[in-house]
Amino acid sequence: MQEISLQIIVKKAFGNLHRKRCVLIAVEDDRGNILLGAKPGFYPPTITRLLGGGVDEGEDIIAAVSRELHEELGIKITVQDLNLLLQFNVEATDDAGRQFLHQTFVYHVKLGDQKYQAGDDVKYIDTLTVDQLHALGKNYETLSSVLWYVGPEGEFSWADYGKMYGSIHTLTALKLKQRSV
Repeated sequence: MQEISLQIIVKKAFGNLHRKRCVLIAVEDDRGNILLGAKPGFYPPTITRLLGGGVDEGEDIIAAVSRELHEELGIKITVQDLNLLLQFNVEATDDAGRQFLHQTFVYHVKLGDQKYQAGDDVKYIDTLTVDQLHALGKNYETLSSVLWYVGPEGEFSWADYGKMYGSIHTLTALKLKQRSV
């Protein structure tokens, strides 16, 4: 497992920066594609995200991965199926000088022929090749600073969101490529 430190400056903290820890899972289907959760109406066009979410207070990381996969795909996995790929340690500072410390743990799991369906947190499941996942990371990095989210999760700039999730998706794709060589 590789640890990566990110230091970012944001106008306003987005939702996951308010959480201490999150898990994301690169779920690989039987064709070698990666499953992602699409949320039209929340994410900007062309943006999806690795499956996963926040780790609840007092919750074990592995329990969070298992819970998120069940919530978002309706599948069950065993601990032996999981491989921790990357750990991102993020220090974010907003325009008011507030600091946010956050960790995102990225796991990989092979789905095999298990059947899945989009859960209540995602509208549908998108499949990307590893190269397309890499390109998605680059799409995050080019989100416009004038594109803002305003809604139940607060108010934030998608460009700021992309500062964290661009690196996470790009480096996850690179790590998956290394594993397949």
